[in-house]
Amino acid sequence: MAMDVSRLLFQTAAEMIDALSFLQTHVIDENFRAHSKANVNSVRSLQREQRSRIEQNYGPRAASSDTIAAQLRAAYRGATTSLELTREANGRGASPAVITNMSHGQCQAFKREMKQRIHEWERAFREDRGVVVTAHDKVSLRHVYELYKAAKNRLKETESLQTAAAFAPSVEGPAEPLQPQRHEKQSQQLQQLQPSHEGGVRSGDASGEERGGSVGMPTTYASSSQLDSGGAASFTAQAPVTSSVNVPRQASPARSISKGKPASQMSDEELATEKRYLKHVLHLFESNFEKSNGRPSTKSDRHLWMAEYTRYGELKNEILRRSTNGNQGGSATSGVEPPAAVSTVSNPNA
Repeated sequence: MAMDVSRLLFQTAAEMIDALSFLQTHVIDENFRAHSKANVNSVRSLQREQRSRIEQNYGPRAASSDTIAAQLRAAYRGATTSLELTREANGRGASPAVITNMSHGQCQAFKREMKQRIHEWERAFREDRGVVVTAHDKVSLRHVYELYKAAKNRLKETESLQTAAAFAPSVEGPAEPLQPQRHEKQSQQLQQLQPSHEGGVRSGDASGEERGGSVGMPTTYASSSQLDSGGAASFTAQAPVTSSVNVPRQASPARSISKGKPASQMSDEELATEKRYLKHVLHLFESNFEKSNGRPSTKSDRHLWMAEYTRYGELKNEILRRSTNGNQGGSATSGVEPPAAVSTVSNPNA
């Protein structure tokens, strides 16, 4: 028994000595293979080259820009088709139902996903061709970019309306900061001046065109201008100033129109009061429209407000006529600064 123990101990010691001696000249890799220290660097270099070749030939590859473009067109084919049909029917500024029916949060998520996928295509394009994407290169994805722009404009419009609604009291308040009672009195006077009727917006009649022409508004503007004639204008029933924050919604239905008292039958104070009110309302409309759409309003944008612009031109011309003729002395233009020259187009900036 003692001999067996001694033999085992001797064998173990011999194996340890051999192992230590072997490790002095060899290296064991991660696959438990022994390599001589003299050529281990060459072996590792060959192994790396072999793995790289395998990954290059058989490993996963990034999708090309053409593949990503095809995926984009397929993913948004329904939405882009809806956008194209909607714009053919309702004009270029119309948004497809797939976007208008989204909530604000859904539209944000939709826009974020589109932005990420478009950026992925642009990055793949740069890597494949070594150049930055240009407008010519985006033609193949024109409908996708237009859909992204429509979603972006929808979000911008919604956020602008929310901001305008939040600041509406501050817009209304400074109009008459020191005279709140006077402002209320003016509103009551304007309501009395505006009996309602259901005839809609009327074009200028013969007498109105004659009066408009006498103060510098030619009759040719009766059909070609958004202001029509200066005399036979129509006037919209007064609405609270805070309601004008919804002006940028171009799809809003036509409002009920009411006709005010003819300007020639109004007193100087009534003329000045109503002109001041209309100037404030039209300024607010144009300001909110420019914030919402990023551009000034045009004739087609102002068609729902044609009656207010026409009425404003009538009041302005009547005040100017009285001031020029001197029939009422200085009271005709009390609180109103007449323009230096007679304008053929009335606008609230005058």
